[in-house]
Amino acid sequence: MSPLRRFGFFLPLALAGLPGLRASPSPAFEEIRKIDVHSHLFEDAPVFHELFRRLNLRTVNVCVPGGDGHLATMDRVARQLYRREPTLYPFTATFDVTGHAAPDYAARVIAWLDAAFAGGAVAVKIWKEVGLGLRDASGRFVLPDDPVFDPIYAHLARRGKPLHAHLAEPIDAWLPLDPNSPHHGYYSTNPQWHLHGKPEYPSHAAIIAARDNILRKHPSLVVLAAHLGSLEHDLDGIASRLEQFPNLHVEVAARTRNLTRHPPERVRALFARFPDRILYGLDSSWKPHLRDRPPTDLQRQAHATQLEVRYRADFAYYAGHGEVLHSGRKTEGLGLPRATLERFYHGNAERLLGLPAAWTGR
Repeated sequence: MSPLRRFGFFLPLALAGLPGLRASPSPAFEEIRKIDVHSHLFEDAPVFHELFRRLNLRTVNVCVPGGDGHLATMDRVARQLYRREPTLYPFTATFDVTGHAAPDYAARVIAWLDAAFAGGAVAVKIWKEVGLGLRDASGRFVLPDDPVFDPIYAHLARRGKPLHAHLAEPIDAWLPLDPNSPHHGYYSTNPQWHLHGKPEYPSHAAIIAARDNILRKHPSLVVLAAHLGSLEHDLDGIASRLEQFPNLHVEVAARTRNLTRHPPERVRALFARFPDRILYGLDSSWKPHLRDRPPTDLQRQAHATQLEVRYRADFAYYAGHGEVLHSGRKTEGLGLPRATLERFYHGNAERLLGLPAAWTGR
């Protein structure tokens, strides 16, 4: 059985077309240049280099989190990959959050980030640990709009470097476990991030409000909100914020499965209204430094195979026509116009992250 079929993700079930799109068949997967703006791949392995070249894809290596003690390792590997394959592996830096109470905290972070930019970093990641994990000396959760981060955000704005912000979680994190939720698997196996019945944690609304407040305080800061800005359940909420904050962008990493549960005409309408503000991402993770023993070639190949399946599954949904299968569920392909696909898959990332547009991996 084909590995693409074995994973059961994406194969188109019908190609009936959509009104107004019958004369524009879906482009071939390899034909569209692709940039995955949200990846965590921390090993120099030929199987991955070869895969990305064959798929006509670049992946932005995102260093995260900033508080687990592995920051220096991620930074080192990301820089090594960038130096070896600069077109394949642009990278996003992150910063230490554990020393936020120190008087010179902002100055130290800014110096660290400037060194990362000198080494090729195209953006800076802030993770959900800010808002849901980090606490001050009194035990209060530190929210992402805390004044301690303002000098850092202001510096990013001056440098013209985007803040790639994964703040909050899907709303499902605050709800009872639901086997029908696309996030049931994650929260059932990662109970530390399932916040239902934990009133001591900030609410979803409080963290989203703090994220919005960053944009109000720093209107020239470009923010790339990861995972549809943790508003994957609320397309109107996404649209209203894109309308309100002109420097806000969103990416779809790990949330395409959420989009497939919305009426397709509403998802198409979001892309039609904001074609320059939505970026592609997958959010796959390969971190050998967290393993007890080095991965085998067989494990590397299995990860590469799964990556290809997931990339093709997503493309079938965004570019395909008629009925498709995604994440084990039947849905309708969006059949996005070629111009929209070009922006979504690479043009917006090239502009936002300053990546060369003439590259081709094939």
